[in-house]
Parts: sequence; structure tokens; C-alpha cells
Amino acid sequence: MAFKLIDAERGGLNGWVEAGLFVLAISALTVVYAIAQQAGAHIVVFILYAMGFAAIGMLAITGLGQHPLKVALARESMVFGWSTVLLEAFYFLLLGFMTPAETSLSLRLSVPVSLIVGWLFFQREMTGRLWLGTALIVAAVVPILMGVEDDARIVAGLLALICSLVVAVKTFASEFHPANRAARNLYDKLRVTGLVVLATTLIGAAVVAPLVLLAAGGVVPQGSFIPPVVAFWHPPTLVTAIAIGAPVFVAMTYLTFSSVVKIGTESFLATSAFTPFSVLAIEYLAAAFGLLTVGTFDMRLMPFIALGIVGVLIVVHARHHGGQSRESR
Repeated sequence: MAFKLIDAERGGLNGWVEAGLFVLAISALTVVYAIAQQAGAHIVVFILYAMGFAAIGMLAITGLGQHPLKVALARESMVFGWSTVLLEAFYFLLLGFMTPAETSLSLRLSVPVSLIVGWLFFQREMTGRLWLGTALIVAAVVPILMGVEDDARIVAGLLALICSLVVAVKTFASEFHPANRAARNLYDKLRVTGLVVLATTLIGAAVVAPLVLLAAGGVVPQGSFIPPVVAFWHPPTLVTAIAIGAPVFVAMTYLTFSSVVKIGTESFLATSAFTPFSVLAIEYLAAAFGLLTVGTFDMRLMPFIALGIVGVLIVVHARHHGGQSRESR
């Protein structure tokens, strides 16, 4: 079948192109987080502001459309929103046991987890090649988890699995969101994405606000995950969230919602195996402009990255040539 840059049926670019652009967007977000933290921003506050302004920006372009509450309060919107909040919380905990690079690589488990979830709950086929790809991805992650201290290894492994499951659930929610599946042009997709991101922001604020107030009152300890009240009035946080955080969130969330209905959750998540390389490229670009100080890449991770890529290439090839790549239609 000839490659087409534009998807005439669902609108926008080809799903694989959008998935590739998502890899660039999520890589840029990783660097944006680092820039925001160097500017003194509390990452939780930064995320809330960036998502909020991203939603406002998208809806300012598209308008609310018909039945905005129905879209924002749909079951899939709620699943996506709560999954986003839970992912940030569990990812934060996982970072306590592993380096950021190792943590990111451990989330490659989201590919085999999504394959199994799709097989068990969405009647997706699991072929021998898909099981082989799954085994290779797991084999790439296990040595990283084995490098964790003995007394923390089981906890780190469980957290990695939980994060991967949450990623899979979140992505399936965007794939099966009825308004997203019904969208047939860029504006409709952008409107749906904006409404879901707005709902996600409100869910996040509903979780964070009570914790901030309880910490301010001394009821709960002021941990690193709970921002102080003053963090919400920090000018560099607002500037970085609006200027660089929100545009990246717009790109990242739009590309997720648009791509995943075209190529399926499993194939979409498989493209994330290439994220380490794009993160490195964007980090060095940011460093060249004096925006970021980068550390030395741990070359010991390269064999695991390479093995994971082989695994996801097998998964993508098996999906595509097994007639599954367009199954989400």
C-alpha cells in the first residue's frame, strides 16, 4: 500500500507521521521540564499551568462546539484525566529509585502491557511475532530493574509496571473516546483534545489544591511532591509554562489523540522506544543556546535501548503486516 502523508478519512497527517512527531513533542517536554526546574519552577505547578493554558489555547482557536460538557465529562475523558494524574504521581515515586533515563526506559513496558490489555479486553490478536517482540522489550527492561538496590528492586519493578499500565489505560482512553473517533478534521480533533485536557487540568487541580492547603496548615508534611503556596505566584513558572510548556502540551496531546485512532494504542506506544535519541538531540540543542545544562549520557544503557527498539520494530511490523495497524478504525 502506498504511503500517504495525509489521512483523507480521519483528517490530519498520516498516523505514523503524527506518532513520530509525538516522539519529538514528548522529548521536547522532557527538556522543557528540565528548563523549568532550572528556572526555579515547581514541576507540579508547572504541569498544571502548562496543561491549563494549553487547553485554553486550543479552545480559543476552536470554540467549545456542541455539547462541550458531554465531551469533557465522558467516561473516557475521566479515565484519561485520572490516568494522567496517577501517572505523574507514580512516575515521581519511581524517580526515587532510578535515574530519569532508567525510569524512561523502564516505561517501555507500556508496549507489552498495552498488547496484553488489548488482547484481554479489546479482542486484539496476539501472534507469535507479537509475543517475541514483547519478550525482547521485557528482556531490555529487566536488567535495568535488576540494577536497582536489592531492598528496593521489587518496589521499583511494581512501580514500573503500574506506570506502564496507567500509560496503556490512558492511551486506550484516547483511542476509544467517542468524540475523538468521530472527529474528521483538525479543528474537531483540536476541540476534543482541548476539552479533555481542560478536564484533566481540573482533576489535577482538585487533587493538588487540598494537599497544598493541608501542607500549608501543617496537617501533612510539605513533601517535594506538594508545592508550597508561593510556588503558584512564581513569575518564571508562569512565563515558562505559557511560553514553552503550553505549546508543547498542545502538540503532544493533539498528536496523541489524532494518531492513536489511526494506528492503534500498541503501535503508537511502540514508537516511544525512539524517545531517548530525540531527547538527547533536543537536550544538546537547548544546551547550545544556553537554555540547559546537560549531563553525560550513560552509554551502558545503549544495549538495552537497542534491544528495546528491536522488540518494538517486531511489534510494529507484526501489527502492520498482520492487518492490525488499521484495526482501530
